[in-house]
Amino acid sequence: MSPVPPHLVHRSDEADVLLTHFGLADADTYLFTVQWPTTHALFSSVLGQENPMLIAETVRQAGTVLAHKVFEAPMDDQFLLWNLRYESFHDLRGPGGPPTPTKAVIRSPEVTLRGRRLATIHIDMELFSGHLRIGRGAASANCLSAAAYRRLRPGLPDARDGRDGRDACDTPDAPVRAAAPRTAILPSLVGKENEQDVMLSPLDAASPLDTAPAAPAAPRSTARPAATPRTAAWQLRADRDHPVIFDSQSDHLPGRGIIEAMRQAAQLAAGLDHALVPSMNAEFRRYVELDRPCTVSAEIGAEQPDGRIPIEVTMHQDNEVAALALLLVQDVKPAARLDLPIRP
Repeated sequence: MSPVPPHLVHRSDEADVLLTHFGLADADTYLFTVQWPTTHALFSSVLGQENPMLIAETVRQAGTVLAHKVFEAPMDDQFLLWNLRYESFHDLRGPGGPPTPTKAVIRSPEVTLRGRRLATIHIDMELFSGHLRIGRGAASANCLSAAAYRRLRPGLPDARDGRDGRDACDTPDAPVRAAAPRTAILPSLVGKENEQDVMLSPLDAASPLDTAPAAPAAPRSTARPAATPRTAAWQLRADRDHPVIFDSQSDHLPGRGIIEAMRQAAQLAAGLDHALVPSMNAEFRRYVELDRPCTVSAEIGAEQPDGRIPIEVTMHQDNEVAALALLLVQDVKPAARLDLPIRP
């Protein structure tokens, strides 16, 4: 088994590396040892429950390791992520919390080559806690040389500073300064403590996509009036100085920022104080640029028998869909307090 250093998964902070070692288990089967941090700066736990969105980051990191170490993609290549999905199998509401992941298995990754260079990669990952399968994920990406990426995005600053490559949502170009971050909604509404972590802002009245109410839908209730809107929309906000979302220089919003914005929109639309997303299926169609407005809209589906709420989140920029996803949102309630009798 070989160690996984931070640069190999395109992270600068060792605490953000979710994989410790990897190796070939048998023909076309790769095994990764997994160690999630007790706290994560972006995908933080909720009331002591692990955040399933760490599965998405585990998939991304595993695919990056395979691309570089197995299929010999140069470190300055760019990975253009097209889709990413994950699902958590364990009951997040069960007693004692979810089992801790210990290993990830990828069988027969699908790749295409252009000459000797990696052109596309698709992986399907299974996540285990010991022998118990607790989740799965998948991702697909194109692989471009640094020169090809510059041709794809002409007019951007040419950054030849020798740093490692990043994925489609983590590309190392010279910084493109976005406008000052918009006014943030209240952090507690999206499960955050700091304004810098908030990815949503009230929708401008002048927005060309102002077709949904600016306020979130009412909190989930069996007594919801028929007239209560089931859609909501906000403006994307991105703090270019965020130390985790923009772990490296990027000329657009990184993928982890996109899926976190979607999660926040889903929680806000559902009106839940504490929520997790045990399942997400996301598609990335265009870069989300930092210097232009982007609308994040959410449409709430009917609550499922298990209490999970399906929510479709779409990001529009320049009158086109930049990204979209279907999320299942689950309420997480605080543990019941034990009221002890007062001693006489």
